[in-house]
Amino acid sequence: MNLDTGRLLVIDDEDLFGRMLASQLETRGYQVSFMKNGADALLAYEQLSPDVVVVDLLMPGLDGVQVLAELRRQDPSATVILLSGEVDVRTTVRALRAGAEDVQTKPVDLDLLSAAIDRGIQRSRMARAHRMATARVVDPYGLLDESPLMRRVLRLVERFARSALPILVVGEPGTGKGAIAELLHQLSPGADKRYVRLPCAAFGPTVPANVPEDERIARDGINVRELIARAAGGTLCLEDVAELSLPAQELFVELLNAAAEERVGARLAAHVVITTHRDLAQDVRSGALRVDLYDMLAMLPLPLPSLRSRGAEVICNLAARALREEHAALGRGPSRLTPKALAWLATLEWPGNVRQLHRVIAESFIGALDREALEPSDLQSALERAGLGEPTHLAANDDRSMEQVERRHIASVLSQTGGHRTEAARILGITRSTLYKKMSEYALEEVGGGGPPVAKAGPSGTP
Repeated sequence: MNLDTGRLLVIDDEDLFGRMLASQLETRGYQVSFMKNGADALLAYEQLSPDVVVVDLLMPGLDGVQVLAELRRQDPSATVILLSGEVDVRTTVRALRAGAEDVQTKPVDLDLLSAAIDRGIQRSRMARAHRMATARVVDPYGLLDESPLMRRVLRLVERFARSALPILVVGEPGTGKGAIAELLHQLSPGADKRYVRLPCAAFGPTVPANVPEDERIARDGINVRELIARAAGGTLCLEDVAELSLPAQELFVELLNAAAEERVGARLAAHVVITTHRDLAQDVRSGALRVDLYDMLAMLPLPLPSLRSRGAEVICNLAARALREEHAALGRGPSRLTPKALAWLATLEWPGNVRQLHRVIAESFIGALDREALEPSDLQSALERAGLGEPTHLAANDDRSMEQVERRHIASVLSQTGGHRTEAARILGITRSTLYKKMSEYALEEVGGGGPPVAKAGPSGTP
């Protein structure tokens, strides 16, 4: 599965034309989604995360220029190409001033359109790379890759970073919450001010036996006030906010209310970023988290995907990169993983996510300094200590080719979606036509999550 292929969104109220154009663009290697009206496309934009939007100029409801303006408001880096049956100078100037990448005529010249699309993809990716490079954020988690899941995350980061509202970063342990919090600071207007981390576990419910609770809270209150003062104008990151004790939560409500009164325009004295691996709404229901604190903190949720949800190719790429970094640091030892070793890593669940993957690679590297490449046998001990033994389906069958890994991954996603092809293709980050080809290649036409066999797509291309 090639995640570097450009992702397009085609919007046209003419169903036949739109589907034909989408199909023609797919034959040129793009991953294409098609929608029939601008309002639905705007709602789906964040989820689809396209590199380029191709939209008809004249449509009922929202026309192409209105869609362009709203997309640019949502995402200043959005790349939009307008199509029209008649293109005059006035229309072209209006569209270009609104931020269009290009304006082209119908019927479409595929060569000209493809050239404009390629320019748009290159420009948007270069702009994103430049923004991230200037942010100076260490990225061991592969957060800046071009996969659809991470493009959606980074688009939210870019949008939220300039907001004055608290941002809630939610993700399993090891998914990169701390790195995302730093990136939010680096892209914020207060990037030149301090970034202050406050580990909430230090203000948790456990009070030492020799320290009275009221004295502990008073001491903690002084520390918290100092930290918020240090973060003034910059960013205050509350790490693992669910670990706060109830008295400490009361203190935070008081301090954040006080900080909110020190607004300059609409901005808090300190921009607040919160990280958690817990369901805070559940903590509120159980009484472990104050409702008023939750309401203050959960303004802008930013969920991070687990490593397993990012797919086999991302797991393999991150593992290979981690090994190259170990090799570069020591100047010797294995510098690559064998295909069987990569295939094995790609089948595991990784409950500790990228952090756990890095630990396994580092431990395996030290134990194989006399090797040029890591074999499955070199990984065995580290995986067992991490609680990640050999998958049973691989123990019985030693076929660990990347084709088999991909087949199992596609079958698993199809099963999870009940055989729904469009949803499965979205999760996998590929087009429906690519999914159909993979299903035919791997004989997966009958996969459907335990229900009746899934029928082949009809003439409309729907599941």
